Amino acid sequence: MASSSNTLAEVLLSRRVQEMVVNGEQPVSLYIRRDEKDAQNAPISPLAPIPIIDVSLLSSSSTEEELQKLKSALCCWGCFQAINHGIPSSFLDEIQQVTREFFRQSMEEKKKYSKGVVEEMEGYGGDPSPEQGQFLDWQDRLLLTVYPHDLRVPKFWPQNPQSFSEILENYTCKMRMVTKLVSKSMAKSLHLEENCFLEQFGEGATLQARFNHYPCCQRPDIVLGLKPHSDGTGYTIILQDIEGLQILQNQQWLTVPTVPNALFILMGDQMEIMTNGIFKSPVHRVITNKEKVRTSIAVFYTPQKNKEIGPQDGLVNEERPRLFKHVKDYEIIHWEHYQRGMRALHTAQV
Repeated sequence: MASSSNTLAEVLLSRRVQEMVVNGEQPVSLYIRRDEKDAQNAPISPLAPIPIIDVSLLSSSSTEEELQKLKSALCCWGCFQAINHGIPSSFLDEIQQVTREFFRQSMEEKKKYSKGVVEEMEGYGGDPSPEQGQFLDWQDRLLLTVYPHDLRVPKFWPQNPQSFSEILENYTCKMRMVTKLVSKSMAKSLHLEENCFLEQFGEGATLQARFNHYPCCQRPDIVLGLKPHSDGTGYTIILQDIEGLQILQNQQWLTVPTVPNALFILMGDQMEIMTNGIFKSPVHRVITNKEKVRTSIAVFYTPQKNKEIGPQDGLVNEERPRLFKHVKDYEIIHWEHYQRGMRALHTAQV
């Protein structure tokens, strides 16, 4: 029998945070992640000096310096700001605009694409209810598998705005090009064969697009937009409009700055496994804002289903012994731990 708190969570998740804000409702207890005393003593989070990588230089004739910058960024931070990635700023504006237009529609229109509350992942709504004792996130989202095509669930793809599907199709093609270039560049930065990570991801590597809407919150001091976690992906490509994403570095929360037209690329646990712990999968979260609505688009790049991944042979030696086992469908294990407010990386350790 479900506990009273989990029953309440399912009731809240059957509604929408955006709807609660429109109705003038305050966050209830399940959205509150710390008490007011702790909030008053919390330090202000400074901007993180996230490395900026010129992606256009990674495929030029003189790449070594930029490749070493990339390696350093991923060893120290597990993320970087990608500029000159080949996607026109006008198109980035388009996909951000169509995302905002989707969330501005009536609740009746958006609920045509609603997901199930308890278990279903894809579609419009909130993440499935977490285990007892875990707080809820102050956000609404639309999650869609965009590649491979045969894994798409058409009933969740919005018909309005009318340009949504076409723009998302175009964005998917561009994300596939970015993941190919970044995967090859990461391999070359470690002096590995350039296709080795692409081969681990497999021909059927999945891309999922998550459109996030973080409504204004009257208590940003005690309510989070997204709870602390690392990603269970290979890596994640994020387009954000205003600041709100934070990285945990040396036990301090640092805010990821917005760089015009940059893609923020964040390593997931599976990339840490493939690199035998050389690249880091950082813990991150999203804070809320009292005055501004925040939207972001995260594209998750994950090895194909049932594909076993593990540390690259060239990264295992006497000086650096094997840290991780070979694993399959790690994202499932990751999600089970995420619902309990835990990381799953230890389950893959030797």
